[in-house]
Amino acid sequence: MATQNPAAQEAAARERIIKHMNADHQDSVRRYLEHLAGASSHSVSSARITHISNDGMKLTYSNNGKSITLPFNPPLTSLREARERLVQMDKDAIAALGRHPITIKEYIPPRGSHLALFTLCLTTYFLFSRQAHFHPGTLVYGAIFSHLPSGFVGFCARIQPWLFPMMVSVHLFEAALMRQRMKRHSVVTGSGVWWAWILSCCVEGLTSFKRIDAFVSRSEKAKH
Repeated sequence: MATQNPAAQEAAARERIIKHMNADHQDSVRRYLEHLAGASSHSVSSARITHISNDGMKLTYSNNGKSITLPFNPPLTSLREARERLVQMDKDAIAALGRHPITIKEYIPPRGSHLALFTLCLTTYFLFSRQAHFHPGTLVYGAIFSHLPSGFVGFCARIQPWLFPMMVSVHLFEAALMRQRMKRHSVVTGSGVWWAWILSCCVEGLTSFKRIDAFVSRSEKAKH
């Protein structure tokens, strides 16, 4: 079998690095741009490495295909050093951006007690969204509250004006905290995963954070 010439070997190594980084480590690629190019999380959602050499790497990002070259300082002596350098660059980016090393790449839906609380919160949102739901003449009253004790229905009607806005306010505050958690775990702002966690938090609140904590804990243990 003929031995590959050095140029062909380097081209094959370059292709492997680019393919691997774009397929398995796009979160790292995005962080390179956020840290070294000052790009926003939203703008780097489709970031990709298009070329890599001993001197640096070329990346494209944003909807209009903007490109930028990030230099290696110092330059690599060969592409065999690329893995170690890229890993270190990501560690530097994580530290500089205040990120967590675990990236959240999926939404984890509520199950068990979390699902029960999610359902309860969503039902409460709906029932207490209108004062009219607790008075005769509405579909909700006829389907639900007409079958319940009048004292309980009257109590619900009295607390509705402050319970609903208080519930919305608390969960919006928690959603603001969730936005920070999404950023810390390198979730692209405005992505499907980002919206799933934000909206889930708006409904259920605290339990969405517990699922993230559990996922991070499992991921950290799996790395050791």
